[in-house]
This record gives sequence, structure tokens and C-alpha cells, in this order.
Amino acid sequence: MGIRGARRFPPELKLEVIRRYESGESLRSLGTEYSIRPTLVHQWVMAHRRSGVASLRPPGRPSRETKARELLAPSAEESQSLVAAQRRITLLEQKLGQQALDIDFFKYALRHFEKPLLPVDRPGATAPTPSSGHKRNRKAD
Repeated sequence: MGIRGARRFPPELKLEVIRRYESGESLRSLGTEYSIRPTLVHQWVMAHRRSGVASLRPPGRPSRETKARELLAPSAEESQSLVAAQRRITLLEQKLGQQALDIDFFKYALRHFEKPLLPVDRPGATAPTPSSGHKRNRKAD
């Protein structure tokens, strides 16, 4: 959990502050302009140097839309990198594997519902229903 009342900054703002810092502006002037601590600006810069743009995302699990955007539209910096291309291939393969599992599950479920019921042998009898798989223990008389 985050600190109560903690401010959240969008990744675009963080990236703008980082680029201005790298162009030569001081931590103190950027901190004053954006009303943030200079140490926070420094943390953003160091995280960006270590992990790139991904480090600027807000905390927590990314939404499906965000994840899809990252997969389908890599940034200009990442598009030139072989490592980024390999990462994208890995993520797409994971997504493909998940989709294959989903398809297999639904095929099995469809087979379960399409199974024909046994016909009724005598008049007035009710048709059997699929069993839930549980068998009762019955004592022999």
C-alpha cells in the first residue's frame, strides 16, 4: 500500500523532468518548478537509467489495455534495440500460449455440453442427466 496522501505523477511528466535534467538543468530548479523534492527527481533519473521507460509506470498491476499498448506499439527508443525485439517476441509468445490454453478449455467445455443423452427405454421414464462425477457409497443389502 502507498503512503496516504502521496502524490502520483504521470509517466509523461516524469520523462519530461528526466529529459530536462539530462539536458543540464539542476535538480533543485526542477524540484522547485514542479513542487517536488530534488531527491525524487534523482530517483526517477536513476530508475530510468537502470530500467528505461518501464520504470516510470505507476505502481501496481498494469491493465490489459496498457499491456497491449506496450506489446503492439514499442517506443522509438526500444524499436531500435534487438533486446527490445526479443522481449516483444517473448511477450507475444506468452500471449499466444495463453490463447491456446483458452481455446483448449472452451473446446473441452463445448464437447461436454454437446454430448447426447441416452434415450429413454420405457414409457414414462425420465432421461438420464450427466453425472457430476461423484459416486455414492452404497451398502449391499
